[in-house]
Amino acid sequence: MTSFVASKPQSWRLTADSANAVQEHFLCSNDPSLIQLDALHEAMSSEVLWWATPLTPDALAAVVTTSVCLGVYHQTSTSEEAGLGPMIGFARLITDRATFAYLTDVYILPAYQRRGLGTWLMRCLRDMLMGDGEVAAKPGWKNLRSLWLVASTPAAARMYETTLKAHTVARYRAIPGKPDSGMIMLEMSGPGNAFERKKNGQRQHAVVEA
Repeated sequence: MTSFVASKPQSWRLTADSANAVQEHFLCSNDPSLIQLDALHEAMSSEVLWWATPLTPDALAAVVTTSVCLGVYHQTSTSEEAGLGPMIGFARLITDRATFAYLTDVYILPAYQRRGLGTWLMRCLRDMLMGDGEVAAKPGWKNLRSLWLVASTPAAARMYETTLKAHTVARYRAIPGKPDSGMIMLEMSGPGNAFERKKNGQRQHAVVEA
């Protein structure tokens, strides 16, 4: 049985300035063999992933092998021969690898935040799914109908709206009397979303008639 996910791992590279104005190099990859389980376990055991709980080694390995994961790595150079640096960010898709995906466990370690790495990670993810970014991933996940995710703050939701072109579909667990409280559910439409195709077809038809 052929896996839906591209057999050849995809990678993206970014050079960004640090707080000391020194250029640092980062790699984002969906290669499952690169995922550093010890780093992921440490993140799940900390406040970085406050919604998660520590898992046994076997359970953590199962989480990674049954999901489609992206890791973000801090590298010492852009050389292909350079050793892989520490994993400082992560995201995973719980998915049937064809029509549906749920995005969860997204993080960038605090020491690396405020450098645009979270935004970049999400753009890499959209590139992988849609095949329309800097890496030649076409046709992407051509049968993907929807990607769903949950954001805990309006700021996080706006980031997903900008980078993934997702839109808010529901709010829940709101605290009475506290505006903008609660969780925000978002959806990103994929290439296989019939509702979007129909809507786009109606728009094109309206333009032709006009």
